[in-house]
This record gives sequence, structure tokens and C-alpha cells, in this order.
Amino acid sequence: MKLYLTKHRNGTTQEITDLAASWTWSGDKASICRQLDLEIAFLEGSDLPVPEIGDLVTMVGDGSRLFAGVVLRRTAGSEDTILSATCFDYGIYLQKNDCTAKFTGATPEEITWSLCGEKGIPVASLPTTGISLRRKFSSVKINQAIVTVWSLAAEKNGTQYAIRYTPEGLLVKERTVSASSLVLKAAGNLMDATTTEDATNVVNSVAIYDKNGNFLRLLGDAASQLVGVMETHVTQNDHSDTINQAKRLLEDGKQQRTVTVHVLGDLSLITGETVVVREHKTGLEGIFWIDADVHTWKNHNYDT
Repeated sequence: MKLYLTKHRNGTTQEITDLAASWTWSGDKASICRQLDLEIAFLEGSDLPVPEIGDLVTMVGDGSRLFAGVVLRRTAGSEDTILSATCFDYGIYLQKNDCTAKFTGATPEEITWSLCGEKGIPVASLPTTGISLRRKFSSVKINQAIVTVWSLAAEKNGTQYAIRYTPEGLLVKERTVSASSLVLKAAGNLMDATTTEDATNVVNSVAIYDKNGNFLRLLGDAASQLVGVMETHVTQNDHSDTINQAKRLLEDGKQQRTVTVHVLGDLSLITGETVVVREHKTGLEGIFWIDADVHTWKNHNYDT
């Protein structure tokens, strides 16, 4: 793994891998962008390359760019010999820019191309849905608008989508289980695992009303209400598919089981991918989506 620093002032690039005490590469489903947190040797008055706000840090591994991000935060003390810098890939600009737009009969892919193109943000790949949407956005963050249209597509076709930024641009892909899904197991690459079950955000009943406030229909089932009724109301508008919306709310509102694993480093374990977990001691076994990941390099060791 190698790190490079490109100065925004003159465009020069230097390798800084040997100066890095440690670095962490991470992402999660709540954020389209990925970030890199870096601790690097720092000596006031020396000619060591020092990351400054606006500089570009690139991480290269397995012969390809894994990360390219702008330094947007750094910390150094007067007596310190280590400087901390935080870099965000260009997905950060989807979070930092608002959009105001109206789409009538546009697909999620067309909307995504339009919103990204407005700010010059590259798009790597998008699925083809052919789903027609009507949507108006007013002073909404671009990443929120993009997540919204792909969520609406998921409501209509039942497909789950993973959205993340890559060095090639914004990537939207179907969340699928394939033969390439990594298997994590004890006595192999799985070091430890912790399971958390959480019913605090359960939605197990959805009541549908018309735009005049008249009750139309109730969706839910008794089996899911053993922890008590937790109901959400939705309003049926002229162009809304409230049945699918209600089903999606019930699906997303199921009791959550989150598994946190500590494994030997593997670059394929990033947010949006799937893994097969087999841990016989606790009986943990199944297919899981990766909702967040942290990769750490320190003292010549790499773990995830």
C-alpha cells in the first residue's frame, strides 16, 4: 500500500508512505463519500512534505487507486512531531452542495446524471431501471436527493441499491449476493465478532390516509408487534404509490441485527458489498450487507 501527496499550490506529487505513522480508510452507508485519516511525521522548519488544506492524498494498492481525497481538516500541536490530517473523496461535494430542481418523468439514473453534472462530479456507473419518477427538490443536499430517487426506485422494483463514491466517480450498484462474496469464519480470517439486536427503531404498523385525512388502510401483522405497536402514518397523494411505500417502511422497520467483526485486512470489505459469516461458537451464520467499514494500517499491520 502506498500513499501520495499532491500539493494544490504547484501540482507536485511525492510519496509519503514512509512518513505515515498510521492511516485509516473508512466509509458507511449514511455517507456517500469515503474518508482517510492520516497521522504523518511533522517537523517545523524541515523540508518534509506536509499535508495542507486543499492538498490531494491518494492511496494506491493492488496496482490501482483505492482512494483520492482532499485534505479538509488537519491538526498539529506546537510540540508535536505528528500531524493529523483528514481527507474526503469528491463525494463530499455531494454533501456540501444544495440542489433545486424539478423532474417530471425522469429515471433515477437520469436524475443522478443531471444532479452530478451540474457540479461537475464524475459518475462511474449506474444501473438501468427505466422507472419514471416525478420529484421536486428545493434546497436539498445533492446526496440526499440521489439517495431519495434510488430509494423510490427500490420501492417500485424491490431491488436494493448501494451508493458510494469511488476514485472513478459516483457508483450505484444493485446489492446482490454472489459467489465472490467473501466468507468470514473463525480459525481463518475472522478474529472476533459482536452481535447487537435492536428494536428501538421498529415500525410494525403503517396506516394510510388520503390527502383529506380519511383513513384508508392499515398494513402490519401481529407477529411483528410482540414488542408493542409502533405505527407510522403516510398520506396518499395523486402520484404516490403508498402501498409500496408502506411495505418499504415495514421492511426497513424490522428489528435490526448488527454484527461487528474484526478480521484480517481485506480491501474487498467495503460498504455496499456482502459477506458470508460463519462463527460456530456463537451460532452466528448468514449473509450480511456491509453497512460500515474501517481499514487500518499501523506498525506494518493491516486489519479491517
